[in-house]
Amino acid sequence: MKDLGSVPSVDTLFQQSKLLNSMITGENMQKKLLKKIIKANQNKKKSLDEIIDEFIKTQSQYARGQLEDYLSSLFVYINKNYDEIPKEQLFEIVSSKLEDLSVNFDTKDIDDIYASIALETSVGATKVVFDKIDTETIKTMRNGFLWASDKYNTNTQDLLKDTIEEAFKGELKRAELSTVLKDKFQGIIDKDENYFKLVADNIISQSQSLSTINQALKYDVKAFKVRARIDGQTSDFCRAINGRIISSEHLKKQLNNILNSKSIDDKKIAAPWQNKAIFSKLPKNIGMPPYHGRCRTQLDPVWINESTKLDKQTNKEYKIKNTKNDKRYKLTHIDNTGLEVNINKKNYNKITQGKHQISEKQLVTALNDIKYKAPAKITKLHPNEHIKSIALSNDGYVFVFESNELVSCIYDKGNSYFNNNSIPGKITDVSTGKTINKVKKWHEYLI
Repeated sequence: MKDLGSVPSVDTLFQQSKLLNSMITGENMQKKLLKKIIKANQNKKKSLDEIIDEFIKTQSQYARGQLEDYLSSLFVYINKNYDEIPKEQLFEIVSSKLEDLSVNFDTKDIDDIYASIALETSVGATKVVFDKIDTETIKTMRNGFLWASDKYNTNTQDLLKDTIEEAFKGELKRAELSTVLKDKFQGIIDKDENYFKLVADNIISQSQSLSTINQALKYDVKAFKVRARIDGQTSDFCRAINGRIISSEHLKKQLNNILNSKSIDDKKIAAPWQNKAIFSKLPKNIGMPPYHGRCRTQLDPVWINESTKLDKQTNKEYKIKNTKNDKRYKLTHIDNTGLEVNINKKNYNKITQGKHQISEKQLVTALNDIKYKAPAKITKLHPNEHIKSIALSNDGYVFVFESNELVSCIYDKGNSYFNNNSIPGKITDVSTGKTINKVKKWHEYLI
């Protein structure tokens, strides 16, 4: 008989196997750790926009991959059993399997993303010290992804159930059913990838606003200015709110409502999406971007300056309020709706030196006394009418705006110009927020 003394025992072999496994696992861990360190160093060289774009892309790919795996498995199961199990039973089994759908987002890097955002949005600081609101914001970001996942999973389960039930109703052969389901499943995958991007983009955009507000409040900032990107893709709401000054108090209340949300429905109530222009006072749950899907509008912390000027004609003083004296404009002033109005030299000269001869004091006084505002009617008589708004002061001065740029001002005692160039039914009383069909003419007030 052979001497077994040199043969390792089962226990020894087991221990060696464990050691080998731990070495392999350790090696894999080291590789993953090295990749993380390299990625962190690379992120230091990237701009915030690049980091955010990469994060959003990662989320959509991660979620899409889970959906593809799930639908592939479901497709194989249905295809394999379609001719083996009666349809009613198969549908019941598949319906129960739909409850296994669980598409999630990868939120482990949210802390780093928020830190990058906070540093970028900090007012004059080179280092960000996190406070309770910062940590609550990170928690809200995570919850946002979790709530979106839960809602998506529930909605998609219902959609798949209806899709499969519809396919099962027909007298389809296995090959025909496979083609139908493959097309429908692929359509869901392609469509929902855009949803994943939209969710990630919205949550990151909102966290940028939350961070901007929180970091600015640490420096006692009293107001913020809305900055929209004005081009052919700008929404009516963002075009109208561009240049609007919003108080810190207003935004702080909305911030707290968002942070205190307990569900995705609470969050939607705290920050509902907008598509129609608002010319009056903003509701308490509107002020913080994003205002809608793919919104590019941002908030900037500002300080409001007030200067006193002397009217040469009347020798009377008047005040100009603005956030800065921009050299591109002849006059910048915050009107009574909270809009910081810019007037370039050409339009300023046309208003003050043209046939109407409106002095700067009259212009500022009228801007402080706007009563009605509406989108401009498309008459095809003037350029850019589709992006213009028109306003009327209590004293009969009519303003024409392109976003927050004033392009014209005339005196219109009878209000006929305003009524003829504003869209009926969309005229807003800026003090009450109510809409009317048209403004009365001066003699109608006497009746």
